[in-house]
Amino acid sequence: MSTHRPLHLPCLVVLTLLATTSEARLYRWVDEAGAVHYTDTLPPAQAERGHAEMSEKGLVVDTTERAKTPEELQREEEIRRARLAAERAKKEQEAADQMLLRTFGSVDDMIMTRDGRLAAVDAMIRLTRGNIRRQQDLLRKLRADAADLERAGKPIPAHLSNGIANSEKSIHESYATIVEREQQKQEMRASVASDLRRFRKLKNISEATTVDQNEGPGASPKNLVPCANAETCDRLWARASAYVRQHATTPVQASGPKIMITAPPARDEDVNLTLSRIPDKNGPGATLFLDAQCIPGLNGDSTCTTPAAQRILDGFSDAVLGPGQGD
Repeated sequence: MSTHRPLHLPCLVVLTLLATTSEARLYRWVDEAGAVHYTDTLPPAQAERGHAEMSEKGLVVDTTERAKTPEELQREEEIRRARLAAERAKKEQEAADQMLLRTFGSVDDMIMTRDGRLAAVDAMIRLTRGNIRRQQDLLRKLRADAADLERAGKPIPAHLSNGIANSEKSIHESYATIVEREQQKQEMRASVASDLRRFRKLKNISEATTVDQNEGPGASPKNLVPCANAETCDRLWARASAYVRQHATTPVQASGPKIMITAPPARDEDVNLTLSRIPDKNGPGATLFLDAQCIPGLNGDSTCTTPAAQRILDGFSDAVLGPGQGD
């Protein structure tokens, strides 16, 4: 007595449909409930859900994936763009590494080059300070002439008023140049510090074997205070002006919304302070800059090197922003 095992229903469906016609197409698809269907026609709604086309022998000959959602397409595009960006960044880094290795032979070469560039910027700052001192001398003379006319009860001519305004403007613009140079030095230090780290990594050099006391971006100068908008700048300018009046060893000679200048030093211990409000080129903010000048030395340099003057400059940002905020 023989027994026959029943065929599974899906197999019966396949054989039946294949027996109907040798040329009919057979599709396999899955509905929303997860049930598998075999049909000789594909429901229109199923075209986007994915399906498989089968041969006469019941073999899958073609598969159509389901249509991707807009979210999936967007995610794929984001991944593609991220991959391209990573590849581009890798190529740029490789090119930069090659340039770095071709340009410098050692860490000492990089440090010497950086120090030379910093010295060049310092030289330009000294030249600008010299121009400031000349303009300050001219401003004092013009103001003295104006004061003599006022005491004599005479009107101040236009050329004298214009001369005073132009001299103050020149001083203010010169200090704006110094601020730009100081910021340039900060950027230069930061850039070279990054290059030094990369060079050591490429050359497998330990940092402990090449210590540079001046390496790194350096601390932000204590005599520079940034402010983000006009209201904040006005508030900080009032504090800065009070700080100048409190610490100046000579009386205030000129005071306005953008510049405050004290009288020139008459003694070795005197410190001439100039406060400038330098507007940002690309925003509503500004930078408050405090400068100190002393009696010029034998080389004509009026840069203050006394501990008292340095304390005034170092205490500026904390006094204006609040203790610890100027770090």
